[in-house]
Amino acid sequence: MADLPKKKHNHGGHRQRLLSTVMEAGLDKVSDVVALEFILTYVIPRCDTNDLAHRLLDRFGSTANVLNTDWNLIKEVEGMGETSAKKLHCLIDIFDYYTDQLLDKKYVFEYRSDISDFFEELLRFKNIETSYIIGVDASNRVKSKHKLSVGGVLSVGVSTHDVAKFITSVKPAYVFLAHNHPQGKAIPSKGDIEGTRLIENLLNSLGVPLVDHVIVGIDGIFSMKENSFYREFKK
Repeated sequence: MADLPKKKHNHGGHRQRLLSTVMEAGLDKVSDVVALEFILTYVIPRCDTNDLAHRLLDRFGSTANVLNTDWNLIKEVEGMGETSAKKLHCLIDIFDYYTDQLLDKKYVFEYRSDISDFFEELLRFKNIETSYIIGVDASNRVKSKHKLSVGGVLSVGVSTHDVAKFITSVKPAYVFLAHNHPQGKAIPSKGDIEGTRLIENLLNSLGVPLVDHVIVGIDGIFSMKENSFYREFKK
């Protein structure tokens, strides 16, 4: 018996139309399902990703939630698999890397608004608590920044060796500390206060002043030094 002809799938044509739609309208103008479907084309080759986008959104609610969800949960969704889930999860690292490159090149702290813009862009939309040390030169230009911790508060668990290495290699005129409270207000916790004191003592011994410790929360950008907000976010 002769083989029946195989059903042809025009995935290439659909992907080309999807690309044209996003290029013409912009990713921010299309629906969430179309946006996620388009993102998935970079992760899964030669496959219709529309149904998969629907399944992911049905389970996790939004494209942002999908990208921020642990890949072990993503791989459980029909059509994903381990490799695809890991690739999708790594997109956040790519976005962070891109943002870091931009922040390194363009920021000079001349006004309070410059400080607010920098830390809002750096931390407001991170879904995991992350802390940084930022080195600034005598011309108020951001020289470098270094991620101190991920997934926990800035506390005594931060390596003082890590901080000292940053100072000796970057040689900043002064530094900022910063971290975010992804699901909470920008008011410092006891751990934040203790961690700041520990690192400030170390910085003083190295002859580098700590200008401020900035906390970014759902309500705004808070200055621990001034005990007030640089910027409050609209509800």
